Amino acid sequence: MQSYSEKVKLVKSASFPSRQLVATSDLSPGDVILEEQPLLLAPHWECEQMKCSQCMQASFVMCKKCEIFPLCIDCTTHPAFDCDFFCNAAAKISKNLLVENYAIFGVLKLLLLMENPESSEYCAALSATPGATVVDSDAWQEREVQIITPILQSGIASAFKRVKITHELLHTLCWRIDANAFEVTASDGNTLKGVYGCGAQLPHNCVPNTVITFDEEFSLKLYASARIRAGEIIYNSYTNPLMGTSQRHHELRLTKGIECTCARCSDPLELGTHMSSLKCRKCAGGFVVCTTSVRNGKSSGEWKCVNCGAFMAADEVKQLLVDVGEALLETNSELFAYECLLEKYSAHFHQNHFVLVEIKQNIASILRAILMNPMCVPGKDLLERKLQLCEEMMPLVRAVLPGISKLYGIALYEYLLSYMELAELVYEDKEAADAALVFQEKLENARDIAAKAKEMLRFEPSNSPEGHLLSRIAMEQKRIEDNLRQLNSKRNGA
Repeated sequence: MQSYSEKVKLVKSASFPSRQLVATSDLSPGDVILEEQPLLLAPHWECEQMKCSQCMQASFVMCKKCEIFPLCIDCTTHPAFDCDFFCNAAAKISKNLLVENYAIFGVLKLLLLMENPESSEYCAALSATPGATVVDSDAWQEREVQIITPILQSGIASAFKRVKITHELLHTLCWRIDANAFEVTASDGNTLKGVYGCGAQLPHNCVPNTVITFDEEFSLKLYASARIRAGEIIYNSYTNPLMGTSQRHHELRLTKGIECTCARCSDPLELGTHMSSLKCRKCAGGFVVCTTSVRNGKSSGEWKCVNCGAFMAADEVKQLLVDVGEALLETNSELFAYECLLEKYSAHFHQNHFVLVEIKQNIASILRAILMNPMCVPGKDLLERKLQLCEEMMPLVRAVLPGISKLYGIALYEYLLSYMELAELVYEDKEAADAALVFQEKLENARDIAAKAKEMLRFEPSNSPEGHLLSRIAMEQKRIEDNLRQLNSKRNGA
């Protein structure tokens, strides 16, 4: 089900519950580290449209043999073990088990994988991943109602011989699926949960050295995103890299049950990005960061200016974040409201602070929608604003995601679109005497931007959202070359 590169090996670590993947030889960016088929594919818990058990496309019929699992018009069979299991358990359960309780599909499939002697050993890898340390009561209650109770009341537990089904086990499996699943895209554009035994064991680092892609068959491929030296650990990241340290920690505890102590998390300046820094109220140019101190044997976070040493109360920082969070909810996704928020809170936060980054992303999203509207004639002011936002964001993305990065590739593509629109608009207006020369320089620069964006996304499968961007980048490259040829023709004609 999986294939490792000859340049890596699994090593048992006393400080980590599962084996770590370590480079045995130097890896270059783009080297394939791992290829793996999914252990489990399942719809999201809230999905109501049944999916074919074989190909995960929309299903409206059931298997004619077991009459339990859904299929599509193109698939006539599904795993023989699953089908035979339900044929043998026919007298114990309702034929409408999945029709009436489709949310149980993922857990039911995992139980069958655990029951099947041929796949049970692959399921053991999930038990090696960290357990939950934070209980989300709302999620627990939803699973209790939608999944746990229907399974326990169905009578299916007695049909399992190798797996002892208990209330606790079912909740644990729900957690394991959520904690270990990657989001994968089906051919119809819908997203699914994909669980990969080896991929789930990759340790987390907020600055990963790998990038993961999924092809049309849901196969996972793990690439080196940067140079990895022999002896170094292979890392993935399971958080949004544009969040601050405390927010990343909260997400990791909630979704993975782990604590991160990577170089970025250990650095109050977050590798110089200042993504959690506030402006000091006591001195000009100073920034307040969260430092860890130990008093009376207890560890606590203190907010202190790196310039003048002035302290800021933790409660004050917390209230400021609460205020901006509430303000974001009141914007009604209006451009002017976001711009006002950005101006207001720029007086309190470093320009790279994650709350300002979120506001900038919202502004950029609105501008993108405006500029892509076929009824819109893009003006210089909107294009320049979009470029300004991209120029502020791209170095930040590069700092936290060095090497090959989907996010950086997308940022470059967004920048390229507005850059080309503005370059063509200025050239058409002939505002400068050397307009043709300036336009040529812009086009040559755009050519480099497009090539770099393509490099960042070169491993993405054609059916993925990022893969679709590759074809659009190719269209922009053609547009650039056409413009350059036209300029040369005019120059030669003159």
